[in-house]
Amino acid sequence: MEKLISTDDGLTIWSEAFGKPTDSPVLLIMGAMNQGIVWPDDFCKKLAEIGNFVIRYDHRDTGKSSTVDFQKHPYDLVLLTQDAVAVLKGYGIRKAVIVGLSMGGYIAQLIAINHSNFVDKLILISTSADHRPYMAATMGQGYEHFSLPAPENMFLDYIRATVARPPQTAEDLAENRIHGWEVTYGGTRPFPREHIARAIRLSAMRATNQYSAFNHALAVLASPDRLELIKLISVPTLIIHGLYDPCFPIAHAEYLAKNIRNSQLVTLEMGHSFMWSWSDEVRSNILKFIAH
Repeated sequence: MEKLISTDDGLTIWSEAFGKPTDSPVLLIMGAMNQGIVWPDDFCKKLAEIGNFVIRYDHRDTGKSSTVDFQKHPYDLVLLTQDAVAVLKGYGIRKAVIVGLSMGGYIAQLIAINHSNFVDKLILISTSADHRPYMAATMGQGYEHFSLPAPENMFLDYIRATVARPPQTAEDLAENRIHGWEVTYGGTRPFPREHIARAIRLSAMRATNQYSAFNHALAVLASPDRLELIKLISVPTLIIHGLYDPCFPIAHAEYLAKNIRNSQLVTLEMGHSFMWSWSDEVRSNILKFIAH
């Protein structure tokens, strides 16, 4: 079931729900520059089969959601958080399990901090309380003064190569994104190239403007860290993190686990992204946590 949601600032957010509206709500929040459909169909359907009403959505500037002229209408993580809350309100949901991946994890943290009345439980996947080391390193700036580590050199080499030779065509952009996924994938299982390529092709077909998603980097840059704010989170929290995450080394997850009360950390032998090779393990941990 697809549904268009209106935001307070006049934008439209595309969303899709799986399962029965009377079941327990689960909101899936995707990472930067990726559409909601990157949460695999099978992953969403299997979560819904066990009594959950699962919602995924396109962030502003991705997919079928509104695009923004960032120079005229800049936004930050607070506004992206308000989009997520608008989705909950659009479905008439008062409280849900909030699941955030990467930048989606930043948003999930802010929902739990600033809109805690909407949160039953919180699940943070491959994310951090401090995006600044990542942003500084990927922009070629100094990052040694931050308390948490920067991405690994393998990932930074990919960023440098992309900056040096930006994709010029739609085909170049698709291939660059596939390579980016491969670099960040990591872990002990094969890279699911066919699945990723299919998701990227579908994303390109759905996008109003393929390049507008880069505004997410500007939104993150405009936002402060959450190193102290996460100490305000009081809902039960599950942190799932890859031991081989090249974007957020494991110290990021350990900081979250140490500073969020009532939290638990589960590590898997994966990299930054779990789709599709680790979907069963991630889903199993989510369901176990929800049922507990």
